[in-house]
Amino acid sequence: MKTLFYLNFFLFTLNFSSASTPPDPQIVCPDDITISCCQDYNNLDVTGDPADINNNFNYYTKVDSVGIDECREGIIKRVWTGHNLLGVFSCVQWITMERNNQFNGDINWPKDWAGSCGDVIPYSEPGYDVGFCDQIGHSFKDDTFRFTDDACMKILRNWRIIDWCEFQPNSGSNNGIWEHTQVLMIVDQTAPEITECKTRIIDATNSNCSASFTLTQNATDANCGELSKLTWYYELDFNNDWKIDTTGSIEGADASLDLYNIPTGTHKIKWKVFDGCANVSTCMETIKVIDKKPPTPYCYLSTTFNLTPMPGKDSLDYPAKNFVKDAFDNCTDKEDIVFSYSPDIKDSVKTFTCNDLGFQFLRIFAIDEAGNSDFTYVLVRVGIHGSCTFNTVQGNITDMNDNPVNDIYIELYGNGAHGIADTTNKAGNFSFPYKESAVVPKIKLVVGKHTSPKINMASIRKISDYLLGKRKLTKQQIFAADLNNDKKVSAADILYMRQLLLGKKKYSELENKAKFFAKDSTGIFKEVEFINNITEKPIEIKCVLKGNL
Repeated sequence: MKTLFYLNFFLFTLNFSSASTPPDPQIVCPDDITISCCQDYNNLDVTGDPADINNNFNYYTKVDSVGIDECREGIIKRVWTGHNLLGVFSCVQWITMERNNQFNGDINWPKDWAGSCGDVIPYSEPGYDVGFCDQIGHSFKDDTFRFTDDACMKILRNWRIIDWCEFQPNSGSNNGIWEHTQVLMIVDQTAPEITECKTRIIDATNSNCSASFTLTQNATDANCGELSKLTWYYELDFNNDWKIDTTGSIEGADASLDLYNIPTGTHKIKWKVFDGCANVSTCMETIKVIDKKPPTPYCYLSTTFNLTPMPGKDSLDYPAKNFVKDAFDNCTDKEDIVFSYSPDIKDSVKTFTCNDLGFQFLRIFAIDEAGNSDFTYVLVRVGIHGSCTFNTVQGNITDMNDNPVNDIYIELYGNGAHGIADTTNKAGNFSFPYKESAVVPKIKLVVGKHTSPKINMASIRKISDYLLGKRKLTKQQIFAADLNNDKKVSAADILYMRQLLLGKKKYSELENKAKFFAKDSTGIFKEVEFINNITEKPIEIKCVLKGNL
């Protein structure tokens, strides 16, 4: 862009002449002239002096109208005025300034550079020769890219040089502009660090003897203090047959790969992680999918069998599979599951003798083809047709008035297995043989279907007297009187008892019909749900039945 500046100033030239003739009234200006922009238009030795061609003026003055731009191109209108006794006389001289040596774009651009982290990025400017009249300027703009294919950091320094004496803005022309891109790169050759590379053991827990799981990997990489963008590539070789079955890529420092229904066997996965500086780390992992899920056996809750004496042999060989109702496994066919009395598949048959008579808890194992095993407990009662001695658990159940209570089930519990060992008779007695084992059993008392207390009008009168305040009831009697289980004794219980007497309600429909009490270590009767200490010593038990006051 050119801007014209106008400078006016005066120059006085004095001329003294000794001639006596009258001065010529005309003035002659120096010739119009074209000079270089680098010349000084105020130098009269360059542009001319009217005193050199006129001798009839006492002195001269000039006024310049300057029309040149920053590039010192343009025209100067110079008005010369001569002064003498006759007056003043003027003429015009035109001075043209032109550029005769334009900038030719001979530039020494800064060189490209590549260095490492910690190096100082160099800075240098373009080199070029500037003429006296030139208006040359340069600038740059940086475009910074991190983690490119060939560098950790790349700076594209875009230089621009403009000759403002040639370039015309908004003209659509790039004449007078020179551009160059200087490439500055920081390169790092340190590869990412994979956190862990290992053999992975995966359990095949799916119903089709396969595994569904997630593989994860992690890597760290810091280049020039910046966490680089990592990319993972993986190659999966199922069954380790040296054939790539599937590939893929994952972005980020943490890689997560979901795999579904992978069959049992040995597989390989190759991980590759690339950083933004063209460095790579590799990890080869082995994946072993193995059957670790044990089979599930379902056994009969309780089993009873008798030892039948054989000639010369008072024992019975009994296979463990006879206790099994069903079994299944996710990898082994049902018919290939082995059952035994221990994790050893050879222990599939047990010999029972007189020493094994009575109730006892046995562990029955199911073992699959991979050697996985699980067990369940069964309650077994071993009897004999013959003469054997055995341990007996026995006891007696009476009400709070020492009357025998019959039809009470004696249930034997242990490790999930249970069964009815005996039922009290009319005398309230029970007994059953028991064989000690690793399981610590306990007894639970359950009211049988045919258990019924002695309900009569005397019981109704006791409740009525209690409600009228004529009689006190013990805690056990209050429990027995609360037939509707509302935690209190009321007229509703009398009505319920009358309906039982009239046969309008059944005693078997009652809930929470009984409470049982057994002696503790101090000999005091305490309410119990289970009896834990089973010995050969007779067990004395008290029973409170609803309606039995």
